[in-house]
Amino acid sequence: MKILLIIVAIAIVALIINSLIKNGQTEQSSSGGDIGRNPGGEKVNDKIIMVTNVNSDDIKKALTGFCNVYNKGNGAALPRLWQISSNAFAITFPYDIDFATYCFAVNFLKYPMDIKWNAEVRAWATTKPGDDWVADKTLNKKVMLYLAKNDKEYDNVFLTTEDGIGYKLGFASGHEKQLLNSPLEAYIAPSVNVTDLADQKHEDFK
Repeated sequence: MKILLIIVAIAIVALIINSLIKNGQTEQSSSGGDIGRNPGGEKVNDKIIMVTNVNSDDIKKALTGFCNVYNKGNGAALPRLWQISSNAFAITFPYDIDFATYCFAVNFLKYPMDIKWNAEVRAWATTKPGDDWVADKTLNKKVMLYLAKNDKEYDNVFLTTEDGIGYKLGFASGHEKQLLNSPLEAYIAPSVNVTDLADQKHEDFK
């Protein structure tokens, strides 16, 4: 009788452990895992960041640092890196990225943590309804994002629309959208488009 009770007890413990393992796997999947790496499949978008005057090791280190800061297991930013030349790289977001986080990415790549470089960083996107930090004057327009050379606050990005409207986008609360009398830089189209890169080698980060 005692042996039977021991066998039953062991079976119950095994069932409890198995249940806990399955629950842990489910939580991992929902907070990152496969869903975080591939959140619902790729989404068509034209967001692209061009980074020049950098080397391969440093740009990879910068993207890893950005993902470590902004992902936190929820797949908010899943960049894809393309090498255009020995010192020029394109970064796209095949699963898309919300506009505010995209602005953070542009700033982060200009001023990455623990990397000293003099990178040139510019980004492009088409704004859409529901985007944070998008004002009425910039809605449904192609925009260029960049860092101003004379900006000493280091926590802004600047925006120019295709029709010549300029904004300062600040990361401090209440300063997200500041209309400028004129843009600091004229809009120029990207030298590389997302569709141009489809068949080229790339590396994904998460």
